[in-house]
Amino acid sequence: MDREQLYKECEKKLQEEREKIVKAYIHKQETQERISEDYKEPSDVEDLGQMTYTEELLDKLSQRDMFILREIDYALEKIKNGTYGICEGCGVEIPEERLCAIPWTRYCAKCAEEYEQLYGTYMEPSGFENYSDIRIEREDITEE
Repeated sequence: MDREQLYKECEKKLQEEREKIVKAYIHKQETQERISEDYKEPSDVEDLGQMTYTEELLDKLSQRDMFILREIDYALEKIKNGTYGICEGCGVEIPEERLCAIPWTRYCAKCAEEYEQLYGTYMEPSGFENYSDIRIEREDITEE
């Protein structure tokens, strides 16, 4: 597949994943609202523990999803800028297999491994350092 076609396929995957995360985020918000309603006054310690556990789990999922959402938005911006598919570590084209597997990746496999060994984590995308830069609204979800 040529690079232009690959980038179109990756853009489609990025948009689909973004939509999936936004839908999950909205569902999570609705679930947290229901939990708050159901447990305004927990009847016992077990109810309070279940409520706390569920809220913590939803929060952890949200943090991971928000990170991926930032990476997706960053990758979509790179597609617009014409810099998508170029490793931010070494400047070479990221192999097709890697882009297909992780379309929001910023690095080739070698540079990603080196980065994680040095820093223990993945880099924050420039321009998307905090959650307030991401707008999640119901209008983001299109009818199929």
